[in-house]
Amino acid sequence: MVQKLLVEKIKGKYFSKTIKIFENPKQLLPITSYVAWKILQILNVKPHYPGEIAEKLKISEQNVYYHIHKLEKAGFIKVVREDKKQGALCKYYSVVSPAFGIELESEKEEIKLNEKSFKKLKEFLYEFIKDGVFNGSIVVGAPTQHGPYLTSARDSHYAVQLGMFLGNFCETGNRFIVKLDTEVKAESSEKRNMILIGGPITNIISNEINEMLRIKFKWENTWSIYSEMTNKNYVDEDVGVIAKIKNPWDKSKVIILLAGLKFEGTKSCIIALTQYYDKILEDYYHDKDFFRLIRGLDRDGDGKVDYIQMVE
Repeated sequence: MVQKLLVEKIKGKYFSKTIKIFENPKQLLPITSYVAWKILQILNVKPHYPGEIAEKLKISEQNVYYHIHKLEKAGFIKVVREDKKQGALCKYYSVVSPAFGIELESEKEEIKLNEKSFKKLKEFLYEFIKDGVFNGSIVVGAPTQHGPYLTSARDSHYAVQLGMFLGNFCETGNRFIVKLDTEVKAESSEKRNMILIGGPITNIISNEINEMLRIKFKWENTWSIYSEMTNKNYVDEDVGVIAKIKNPWDKSKVIILLAGLKFEGTKSCIIALTQYYDKILEDYYHDKDFFRLIRGLDRDGDGKVDYIQMVE
């Protein structure tokens, strides 16, 4: 199968996902079965092992294993992890692509994309994508009280939004790419490319790099974000920092920080990078430290952030 990019235009904006193109019509045979089709839909949501699939579809495991074997052999699914359950080894399967298709020879239609901003985004994420596979870890704060401030993270789930966005550019491979900050410390696995979700209050890895930032989190009676560039403090809950610096534990690696004073600020950073990257990364230059202070705005008045303002 050949991997390509499927582009869809919705309300004037372009959205993309990877698509696996079949070159041999026989490869399509495994999904002509209704059961196989339902299995694909289940595995597209999240990885499952055959026993779980059989329970959901209310069919025998033998039937599921039959179709799993066919789908794996044809290249629709793959094993993403293994786990022991009641003494038995369970293989978890997932789809290899969010879309599959066939392509007939025809004239190609040219579309106009913002190549300049897209190029900046690829440069910004350059170290994290190697041969189409995510090269690093997304590090979120633990949901239990931990770290020097004994806080529990409330912004870790925003990593899902970021992960969906990164799926447009790469696959996860066979490694689980999301880690708790406490796991990183326990495993001493700081020497890698990392995307940190959340600030030093809830993410202990963010806390350890905080003093290296030109826009940093500061405590003086209350928490604020302090900019060395303008000598200003910001205390709004919807402000956040997007930064990219060299990894202090390994200078050949990099760290991207997406963090707000509160979880609203972190959410604003995620929205900024995934929806307004052309605006946010306009003056980004590869191999140079990057800092951006942003504020989330609610333009339609529904109480949710839907637009971004660059503060610095």
